[in-house]
Amino acid sequence: MLKFPLRMKKSLMTDVESELLKEKIIDWGATLAGFGDVSVGLAPELKHMPNAIALAVKHPRYGGINKSGSMIVYSSHYEEVDHVLESVQKKIITFLKARGWRTLAIPPDSAKTDKSFISKLYSLFPHKTAATCSGLGWIGKSGLLVNREYGARMSWATVLTDAPLLVSKTPYTESDCGNCSRCVDACPASAIRDIIWKRGDKAEVFIDVDACAEYMNQTVKVFQKHICGVCVLVCPYGK
Repeated sequence: MLKFPLRMKKSLMTDVESELLKEKIIDWGATLAGFGDVSVGLAPELKHMPNAIALAVKHPRYGGINKSGSMIVYSSHYEEVDHVLESVQKKIITFLKARGWRTLAIPPDSAKTDKSFISKLYSLFPHKTAATCSGLGWIGKSGLLVNREYGARMSWATVLTDAPLLVSKTPYTESDCGNCSRCVDACPASAIRDIIWKRGDKAEVFIDVDACAEYMNQTVKVFQKHICGVCVLVCPYGK
């Protein structure tokens, strides 16, 4: 069991302490954890917290797949996974605040439902930025975050902070998809444009969002929710 001092006011964090915190995050229930410098391009409202803690929980191995006739879809929304992410976020915040550091939790995408004032900041920071800067994954041709071990079969959350963490020295700045085009070929809406991601590109260029939305208007009639996820299922990473 890792132990830390109960309270330190604006204490300097050594490299060893950063690594211990990362191990602790895994002990708390995250599958992956990483630290990244996200200061470049950070919204003015968040400039005072230039470091990000990216955390992810893998999806249940055989969950999420639904079939109806020839139509197959994959759901990435798991309430139990979101509960784990939010629980880990609270423990990270408690740990850092006890040491005098500021924090802001960006909840899992499927949990961004509250109407509080602070929630207005959530849209200013995508989890993909934290994950790529932390060296945990890249943006695939599908526009989804892809991890080398788990593919896109993960849910993500972020904690922004001013704590001087040991950030990744190997952030992802471009895609590792290479010549693979499985998601492009499999997309039932022909919405994936086969574009290689590089840092700074906007997510909209990868996907024809109108074609994607039009297809999900069909799936909602069958599965009672707007869903597809075929690109997740065919990705060779995560299988």
